[in-house]
Amino acid sequence: MDIRFNFKVLSIVEEQWFKCYVVQCSSEKFKRIIKAHYDGSVYIPDYQQQLVAMPELNRTVLDIQLASFILKREKRKV
Repeated sequence: MDIRFNFKVLSIVEEQWFKCYVVQCSSEKFKRIIKAHYDGSVYIPDYQQQLVAMPELNRTVLDIQLASFILKREKRKV
C-alpha cells in the first residue's frame, strides 16, 4: 500500500520562536487543513484532534511526509 499525500502551503506566520504553517493536505479520499509548527523541526500541535477519525497508519505517513515537505521547503530558503 503506497499512501501519497499532496501538500499546498496556504499561509506561513512567523511567531517569536517558530513559524506556523497552514497546509492543505490531500490524497485520494482525504482532504484536510493542518497547522504545523517549525522551529528547526516540525511539530503538529493538537495532533490527535487535527487528525481525528484517520487510521493510525495514515496519520503516521501524513506526519512523516508533511515534516519532510516543510523541512525541504525551509532548506531551500537557507
